[in-house]
Amino acid sequence: MELNFSAAPDTIQPGGSATLSWTTQGITTLSIDQGIGDMTALLPNGSFKVAPGVTTAYTATATDESGAKLTQQVVVSVAQPPIPQHPIKHIIVMAQENRTFDNYFGVLGAYRAAKVSGASVQDIDGFDPTVPLKTKTGKLVKPYHYKTVCTEGLTFAWNENHTDMDLQAPDTFLDTDFSQAKFLMDKFPQTINLTTKDPDGTRQMGHYDQTDLPYYYEMATQFATSDRFFSSVPSNTIPNRMYMFTGTSFGHTVNATPAAGGWSQKTIFRALNDAGVSWRYYYQDSDIYLSDFADYYRSDVKPKVYNISNWFSLLSSPTADDDLPEFVFIERAGSTGLDEHPDNNIQSGAAQVQKILSALMNSTAWQSSVFILTYDEGGGLYDHVPPFQVPLPDDIAPILKSTDTKALFNLSGFRIPITVISPWVKPHFVSHKPRELTSILKLVETTFNVPPLTKRDAGADDMSEFFDFTQQPAWRTPPPLPTQPTNGVCDQSQEIGPTF
Repeated sequence: MELNFSAAPDTIQPGGSATLSWTTQGITTLSIDQGIGDMTALLPNGSFKVAPGVTTAYTATATDESGAKLTQQVVVSVAQPPIPQHPIKHIIVMAQENRTFDNYFGVLGAYRAAKVSGASVQDIDGFDPTVPLKTKTGKLVKPYHYKTVCTEGLTFAWNENHTDMDLQAPDTFLDTDFSQAKFLMDKFPQTINLTTKDPDGTRQMGHYDQTDLPYYYEMATQFATSDRFFSSVPSNTIPNRMYMFTGTSFGHTVNATPAAGGWSQKTIFRALNDAGVSWRYYYQDSDIYLSDFADYYRSDVKPKVYNISNWFSLLSSPTADDDLPEFVFIERAGSTGLDEHPDNNIQSGAAQVQKILSALMNSTAWQSSVFILTYDEGGGLYDHVPPFQVPLPDDIAPILKSTDTKALFNLSGFRIPITVISPWVKPHFVSHKPRELTSILKLVETTFNVPPLTKRDAGADDMSEFFDFTQQPAWRTPPPLPTQPTNGVCDQSQEIGPTF
């Protein structure tokens, strides 16, 4: 009895085929596994074409008249496609409103530990639920789970943020070295605006979890996140969005309205034009923050501002990977209440994010894209991790009134959530390296060879730690993600936490 079983070629490209061949002597039956079946009719010599999607072993089993068996195995290997030298062609950034890390992801560690083999609750630096802080009315409140998916907003800005830090003497906010500074991070309940619904001022201590935001919790678990990502400046929305667009707030410490014609500071969008990088800015409603800048009115900028409907139509095309620009910024939908601001329903906002991101995941552009979801600043909400020292962006001093806290632009704001979503991220990755919003600028600048805007983004980390370009992407096919519910209770009268 003799069997010669072979495959040619023994290595194929994805979508290719190989031929299994055999020559025999003294064989009466022949079968091949992997669903091929009985090949006796093709004895003594024959062949069969196969097209495996993955590397596959084929075993041929032959018998002679006496019933004796003989087996031989061949392997058809499917080659992995080569890793592109520069696999990231598109960077998409979306910045929602006013959330701290503790407020959204303070209990992510336990969720992630239950989902990821070998993960620990301690992999995520969340709040300590046993630590009480004193309110304006002298009561104590600990972190607690909200009973409502919308709350009243908080009144805060530069002064309140610096007070919340509770920097201990002898250090002051005019120091140039905070390496030994001690921040107690315990004044949040004492700077909050009291309301009829929240008479003791507890709502800044509330948090959400996976029952409220299952889509975000699963994304942060499967893709990549950081428990050391901060806003750029310890203040409210506008100064931080200035940093996102220009690498500086050019002196501004609080929300400000530009003069006619807009701020003259150079934006990342003009810098991308100068570098020959394609980009598009999407708005979802009447909020177009870019219109606060003079750049918006340039003939090479304004035509690249589109309604979000174009995002969906572009990504539905089979040529989306060629059509999508290299950089995309998606403006938050504040006017329609989908920006996740505390005044608004967080679940409705998260569902809108899922709709936007699902369009990318289901497109041909997914394979070469990075989507960064983050928030502009903490919104006055509690976070237990102190800020970190950052480079001064420029020589422009803070614009302050006589009653304002005297400080420099050398401290970050508070921690904010970030999720980095791409086929190329390290799966289940958690970064602990301190960064702030201008690291997103640095990623864009490094990827597309764009010069920095200021000293701040020049000195920022470029976020390369999140990615692995040395092997095939872990998420070429996105993982299953839950549908974000929108049926949570939205009742601001339920916002308060227990006091003692």
